[in-house]
Amino acid sequence: MAKDPFRKIEKWGDIDEASAEPEQGFGPCIWNVEQNRQLQSCPADGSKTPLEILTKTKEKYGESKAAGWRDVVKVHFIEEGGSKREKIELKNEYQWLSLNQYYTRVTNLAKGMAAAGVEENARVVIFAETQLNWMVAAFATWFLKGQVVTIYATLGEEGASHGFNETQASTAVVDAKLLKTLLKVLPQCKSIKRIITMTPPEDAVAKQLKDAGVEVQTIDECIENGAKSEKELPTSPDPEDIAVIMYTSGTTGTPKGVLINHANLTAISVGAGERFDGIVNAGDVYLAYLPLAHIMEMAAEVALLGLGIALGYGSPHTLTDTGVKLKRPESSGDAIVLQPHFMVFAPAVLDKVYKGILAKREGAGYIGQTLFDWGLASGERSFARGGIGANFVYNGLVFKKVQNLMGGRLKAAVTGSAPLSAEIQKFIQTVLNVPVRQGYGLTETCAGSVIQPWSDNSTGSVGVPTVCTVIRLADWPEGGYSNSDKDKPEIGLRRGEVLIGGSSVSQGYFISEHAPNEELKKKNEEDWVTIKGQRFFRTGDIGQINKDGSLSIIDRKKDLWKGPNGEYVALTKVEAALKLVECVEMPMVYGKTGGSYPVALICPVKPSLEKLAQQLGVTGDFQAMCANDKVVAKVFADCKAKCKEMKLVEFEIPQRICLVSDPWTPENDLLTAAMKLKRPIIADKHKEDIAKLYS
Repeated sequence: MAKDPFRKIEKWGDIDEASAEPEQGFGPCIWNVEQNRQLQSCPADGSKTPLEILTKTKEKYGESKAAGWRDVVKVHFIEEGGSKREKIELKNEYQWLSLNQYYTRVTNLAKGMAAAGVEENARVVIFAETQLNWMVAAFATWFLKGQVVTIYATLGEEGASHGFNETQASTAVVDAKLLKTLLKVLPQCKSIKRIITMTPPEDAVAKQLKDAGVEVQTIDECIENGAKSEKELPTSPDPEDIAVIMYTSGTTGTPKGVLINHANLTAISVGAGERFDGIVNAGDVYLAYLPLAHIMEMAAEVALLGLGIALGYGSPHTLTDTGVKLKRPESSGDAIVLQPHFMVFAPAVLDKVYKGILAKREGAGYIGQTLFDWGLASGERSFARGGIGANFVYNGLVFKKVQNLMGGRLKAAVTGSAPLSAEIQKFIQTVLNVPVRQGYGLTETCAGSVIQPWSDNSTGSVGVPTVCTVIRLADWPEGGYSNSDKDKPEIGLRRGEVLIGGSSVSQGYFISEHAPNEELKKKNEEDWVTIKGQRFFRTGDIGQINKDGSLSIIDRKKDLWKGPNGEYVALTKVEAALKLVECVEMPMVYGKTGGSYPVALICPVKPSLEKLAQQLGVTGDFQAMCANDKVVAKVFADCKAKCKEMKLVEFEIPQRICLVSDPWTPENDLLTAAMKLKRPIIADKHKEDIAKLYS
């Protein structure tokens, strides 16, 4: 029987003081108080791999719903703002596969892939948007003891080409929409021999692929062939075998493949599953729409499938009635049609929900706006007391319509991939009337390593380790953070770089046998550390341990910023592009924690800026030129153009800039003697400028 998910525990973190290594700068191990200082790596049924989780769930819940989808009625192209926009008309009902049907689909696809020439232990790239057949293809690959290679679309053509070439994968399962991208990189990707498409490709595209010597078949054709095959599937993979090579953006711009084995995926599904158990129950429904090429969604789906939760697939573009690709009024949003009990959000999605609700408030008239504001105030008071939602009057009168937009059955929500602001956490919890909790992890630790308990109603905390995880803090003297900060009266809390250990910690970065990479070899040696026999990943995030033993992320050690969808932006890489702009002397790219875009502070080249101002007819002193809207707009346009020329991805490009008239020098303590940026000091000096850039 599941524990009460809202059980009150005064101190969730269990600090093992004896495990500290102060001479090496490592603080003590911090456990979930209910772990008994032991790591759990398998569920109660003893499953050691995701395939075993699927098999045993099928045996337990065979006729229950496993996965569902909405059929496309028609794709429309509608004139909007001078251009044609795609609008998708969907059926307002879900079709479902039972666990027995889902399992059969997986095994038939595995047999069909084998019949098509996919060998055991092969690497199979999945290059597709989130949909039912994504995980079917992953499970099928694992049945062949193969490795799933994930490449997400926002990495661009270069990222896709890099992933194919580095892994030398010969098979790709591809969304028909991404086939054109694949065609562009095909000449550089000689290893690709066969493509399995999620939906039938256009005739012209299929012909181009076949002319290039690539075998093409749809996933349904492959499944049909597999159903006729008498070929026996191999024995299940070992827990230590690599399950996934998951590409994630790197500090140099070259994507890194993270090696995740079957034991890692099983462990994180246990950790997340333990936190979800009791909040959701077998037979409940989860709305799956986040990218499966990211570990957070993959881990969530494996965990929830193991609990007997049905996965209903949707899209960020059709999630609600205001979805940008949804054909209205014929089709309703995925959430309204599915009526999910549980959802995982990226903060960027909640930010859109937040702004959308506020926009509706603006059109509600004086009385409606007043009631809305009173309802929010009621929710704030409830939140402060540890409660959930506004009182029943406001909940029924004001917020019920909002809750119905998410289906009306939501029990709880978790956010991850980036920090969630306190304002939005309180707002969403109030209007949806469900607990909203934060999680924390990285691709290298299989996502949800730390998750807030359901009874923890605080903001700013990401919670405590799950049952498969243990954490430590490492001193960072250069940044002024130390475990000994707990003994300083003005601080009183342990602070340092977060190290994550446990059975979900990945095996390192993939290094191709065809192209040895010294940089990645060095990272494999430096980013993972073994302390007293336990392997930890150095996250680069600075954390503090709160009085209740929970973790808060307060800073970033590396020159990286994590965007709202979990994407990393290498600040120095963007700065290198900006330095190529004629008017830019010294840029500093900045990403606000919880912000939705990066910004840039720029020290201009004085003569160049004066010349530009003259061309624009702007007069005044240098300070006035830096503040002039016309000058700023022209420099900003040049910066964006240069970033695109240097092939930066859209989320890497600063969305606003500020021209700084006072130079940064070692003498004013804004640069080191080696002329490197002192980021925290510059950010503090220009905090008002930064606030305006995010206003």
